[in-house]
Amino acid sequence: MLNADDGRVAAMAGMTAARVRWFGLSPDADVRAENVRATAFGTRFTLLVDGAEHEVALRILGEHHVSNALAALTVARELGVPIERAIAAIEAVPRAERWRMEVLQPGGGITVINDAYNASPDSTAAALKTLAQIREPGQRTVAVLGEMAELGEYAHEEHDRLGRLVVRLNIGKLVVVGEGARRIHAAAGLEGSWDGESVFVPDLDAAYDLLREQLRAGDVVLVKSSKSARLRFLGDKLGGVEGAEW
Repeated sequence: MLNADDGRVAAMAGMTAARVRWFGLSPDADVRAENVRATAFGTRFTLLVDGAEHEVALRILGEHHVSNALAALTVARELGVPIERAIAAIEAVPRAERWRMEVLQPGGGITVINDAYNASPDSTAAALKTLAQIREPGQRTVAVLGEMAELGEYAHEEHDRLGRLVVRLNIGKLVVVGEGARRIHAAAGLEGSWDGESVFVPDLDAAYDLLREQLRAGDVVLVKSSKSARLRFLGDKLGGVEGAEW
């Protein structure tokens, strides 16, 4: 099974004697998605396969999970599983585990997306894009970002890139937590066309105090960092998880 949206894998098709099936958003894919819609409570898309259309509603948050769903549906199809049965099974899948795009609603009209189990440049960019996509009219988006660890010589470059991405996505407010992530705050501040606000705080306590004071009804808050930055516990506390501490 090969992703038709990834040009890097095209050469693989000619290197195998196995039957090749393609999935993705490309019109050439055997199993294809279109009309992808992301909300704070899941991701929907239209599945096109074998000349028929099917509506699919994932409970998993984020447009980037559509490719995973298509891969699973393609495998099921090849194994002879009826497509309706495969769709029903994939729609029943909840979040994979704690702190991975976990939606929390602490009350007061605030939604917290706790995705701070781990973080890489790609996963953080995908989470930020999801945050921007799910914003409803009148809602403010808030990104709470900590360090992406173990990037070595690329750390400055990748944190800088995320700060600029926050601006390009027009996120309403950015809160950067900890010295290891300060570059995100600096990069956002260098972008001059942004109506949002970036704030740097040194630690979890300062972040919690700031957000508790400034969050308001309608806010959608993304919390994202590597595990070592411990922002997953901040996300729990903001999200009203009982007993959440750091």
